[in-house]
Amino acid sequence: MQHTGMTGANRQVVLRQRPHGMLAPDDVELIEGPRPECGDGQVLVQQVFIQMDAAVRSWLDEGEGYLPAVEPGSPVRSGGMGRVIESRHPDVEVGQWCAPGLPGWQEWVVADPDDLIVNVYPPDIDPLFQICVLSSSATSAWFGLVELAKLEEGETVRVSAAAGSTGSIVVQPARNLGGAVLGIAGSDDKCRWVESLGAEACINRRTEDVNARLKELRPRGFQVYFDNVGGEILDIALRRMGHGARIVVSGAISMYLEDGRPPGPSNDLNLINRPASMPGLQGLASADRYDEAWDVMRRWGAEGRMTYEADIADGLEHCVDQLNALFTGANTGKALVQVCPDPGPGPY
Repeated sequence: MQHTGMTGANRQVVLRQRPHGMLAPDDVELIEGPRPECGDGQVLVQQVFIQMDAAVRSWLDEGEGYLPAVEPGSPVRSGGMGRVIESRHPDVEVGQWCAPGLPGWQEWVVADPDDLIVNVYPPDIDPLFQICVLSSSATSAWFGLVELAKLEEGETVRVSAAAGSTGSIVVQPARNLGGAVLGIAGSDDKCRWVESLGAEACINRRTEDVNARLKELRPRGFQVYFDNVGGEILDIALRRMGHGARIVVSGAISMYLEDGRPPGPSNDLNLINRPASMPGLQGLASADRYDEAWDVMRRWGAEGRMTYEADIADGLEHCVDQLNALFTGANTGKALVQVCPDPGPGPY
């Protein structure tokens, strides 16, 4: 990662060139510029945490998507959480926590609290519970399981990347809603953690035959599959699903690094034969209803039925490594970068 210094207070990691495969240090640049100024109706936020999601990598590629590609010279896009240091909004006080949308890999951002994807919270919340549980992972889990999959008590729910930031949050609501959860993860340690979250069993995809284990565990197939991976694991799901199964396509981390068009599934005819459905989940589509999911997850958290694990690296210079860890399987739970120490609730 190249580092260009100049007088100023806002550190940013900006895209220099489109990556091929995993993000390389030379694809981005750590720069310093002036702190943005807060206008009427806005708040100035000092980001304490930046969250890493697989979609961050997909936003760096040219092409059509549900959000435009990040342009070279702009901060790498991602979500985060920080303190309101200055407020010119009548309903927001200095010291409150704020999730300022998708401002990217930078320390200081200006946000509009009236924007649908900007959220402001009391100064005394647990920011890690908020960013690890009450985030896009929670809304994906809730709307995917309840509205797209229409999960019913007693049904089997299969979850891929079950030890990841979204998968681990899906496992717990699926359990809390009465589902029998089968997880898939990339190590024995991860599988043990997934089982501690409430999964009936977890398959180590690196050392076990996933298709054979699923057949052993559920000879008649499963009813719901929450897919975060795509590729071969999705194709096995199409083979092993039961009659009337619902496959919720939330992500495709196995394909985000592909140059060119990856091969499609070979068992998709089973969507007709079973018959089954395979809707796509696009989290921003439910942005006006996020509170529905968060209210339930917050209650479950207070009851001890929602937990998390955070993998935190210290400093913006670790953003590339933390993003790439999602693709190598090096992280468990939510991958974060801590940009700076929590400045506290103020006054500043």
